[in-house]
Amino acid sequence: MTEHLTTITTAITGGVIWEGFKFLHPEVKRYFTTRREASKIFYENLDPILKSASELYGKLESLAKEDFSSFINLDNSNSIDPLHNQKYVFYLFAQFWAQIEYLRLESQYTDLSKIKKGKELLRFIETIESRKFRILDRSIQRILGECLIKEQGHRFRVMSLKEFTETLDTSKSKLSQWLENLKSTLFSTNKKEARQLILRFGVIIAILIDHFDPNYKTVRRREIYTNKLSKKSKSIIRNNLTNHYLSFISKKDRYY
Repeated sequence: MTEHLTTITTAITGGVIWEGFKFLHPEVKRYFTTRREASKIFYENLDPILKSASELYGKLESLAKEDFSSFINLDNSNSIDPLHNQKYVFYLFAQFWAQIEYLRLESQYTDLSKIKKGKELLRFIETIESRKFRILDRSIQRILGECLIKEQGHRFRVMSLKEFTETLDTSKSKLSQWLENLKSTLFSTNKKEARQLILRFGVIIAILIDHFDPNYKTVRRREIYTNKLSKKSKSIIRNNLTNHYLSFISKKDRYY
């Protein structure tokens, strides 16, 4: 009798588990599919984001060393051709924002939050676009990024430096009009606050590189220009950036 009851109980329990599994199976399958797609989008876009970030930070490091002379004191510029250097700086900012916009087009950000690294990347993007740390209005940063994205078949690509400079030379180009906002900021770097705003933005770029490529397999390690940061900037980086916006990063004292 006991054996018979055990058999019945096992059958009932197994049936309940099976029915429960059948009920949950689509959700479980969707969960793993979503995570797989999120990982694919993340890793496909991480490399170009890191490379554009590295180029931008490298240029900001150079501008910091010369105290932004390429924009405010051409005679002291370290560049052979400061005017061309200005265009290159414009491009590097726009290219970085374009890579972020490219990611937005590829994923709409929906799936990235399903994986840890995706959540962290989204947090970096939120920080870059936050009122506290953005260089330009959020919408203008996005528009400049969008200006560099070109359709190529059924995919998108980011405009090359050659295309960018040729577009700037075209009279009445929309890109040139939107770029005036960035130009205004960079040509104002004779003012301490404008200069420090850009330098703080650069620190975020450096943290992004260190966090997602800690062994520097994609880009090379760069020093942080802490000697160029004001006491106020160091305080903002320590108290707001690394302890609030990007609290998950390691080796925080490297950035201030």
